[in-house]
Amino acid sequence: MKKLLEFLKKPPLWFLLVLAVIGIGATVGGTLFLTQESLSAYVLAGYVCLGVMAVTVGYCIYGFIKILPDLNERALKWSENKPLWNRVFTEYGFRAILFSVGSFAINIAFAVYNGTVAILIRSIWFGALASYYILLIVLRGMILVYYAKRNKAVKAGQSEKTTFLKDLRIYRICGIVLLLLPIALSFAILQMVRANSSFVHTGITIYVYAIYAFYKIIVSIYNFVKTRRSGEMTVRAAKNINLADAFVSILALQTAMFREFDAGDAVNDAAMNAVTGAIVCGLTVAIGICMIVISAKKTRINKQNESE
Repeated sequence: MKKLLEFLKKPPLWFLLVLAVIGIGATVGGTLFLTQESLSAYVLAGYVCLGVMAVTVGYCIYGFIKILPDLNERALKWSENKPLWNRVFTEYGFRAILFSVGSFAINIAFAVYNGTVAILIRSIWFGALASYYILLIVLRGMILVYYAKRNKAVKAGQSEKTTFLKDLRIYRICGIVLLLLPIALSFAILQMVRANSSFVHTGITIYVYAIYAFYKIIVSIYNFVKTRRSGEMTVRAAKNINLADAFVSILALQTAMFREFDAGDAVNDAAMNAVTGAIVCGLTVAIGICMIVISAKKTRINKQNESE
């Protein structure tokens, strides 16, 4: 019994991965049992599956937190003779920009898809979504291109002060472009309210998207707070954009859930979407304004220090 408790207190990675697979299977099984009419006789099994999911997910979170220091140590040791991977594990700024590449690629895919559908069926809804993703591509693309040029300039001997002022400039530009994001989003919100358009996730996919949306908003808020006092303005810009994008994911989840589950008042649903959309747009504008103000303030302070 003592050995079992010691094992559970700090479980090995393979055991947590096995539990993660069991948790995913239990989530899928529970969802099917509770949502499919053909399986309505197995409602009890559905609740059991969800109970297994809750236990495995909770324990996996605990387990990964316990073994995270060991995993970091192993990763650092493994990457000692691999410069690129070593930067990934040791430099938060480099890692943040690297992850932005993945988001950039996803945005391109969504922009192409929505733009193509908008042209083929002449849809304002898909056109608005395409415009939204195009703006995200512009924002993330600016940061990635600038970061590459910045690294070359630093290696060539560019001073820290010059680099910081240029960082502030790109931070301010991102803030200005971020103010345009609600304009594209407002057309989509208008279609939600007037034409009953919405994001669609049917069946089990809506549960998967719900998990993704909440994960996205939690991680984005955490990173936003973490980088708030950071001097790396490019990283702060990337995390601010992620937070604005995460707000939209919550709006998308709400509209999809109304479409999938709510058989009630369409007018009330439209009003709720309008309110949530207005809040998302307001928060995005607030982030953009804060970025512009912070950039202007820091630039002014640097110039004052230079003149003294």
